[in-house]
Amino acid sequence: MIRLPFAPLAAAIIAVGEVAYLVCVAAGALWPTVFGMQAFFPTIFPGFTWLDPISFVLGLVEVALYGLAAAGLAVIAWNFVVDRTTKAAG
Repeated sequence: MIRLPFAPLAAAIIAVGEVAYLVCVAAGALWPTVFGMQAFFPTIFPGFTWLDPISFVLGLVEVALYGLAAAGLAVIAWNFVVDRTTKAAG
């Protein structure tokens, strides 16, 4: 099995997370009572205040940090399994 590189996986996870964040902010702005984003975002993004420009950028930064953490955990777990199975096989 091939070891997983960190940078491409992190870039992909961050890109998907940022797009999802932008879609959720847009949906929450267009339909504020339907999706409940105004209550949910401050829960998952510390320091976030709904539709404040600084909080909007803070949310983008926090999504990127969450993406880095997810990629780091995935790469560590994947490469650990690859190393263990490679050693066991030969």
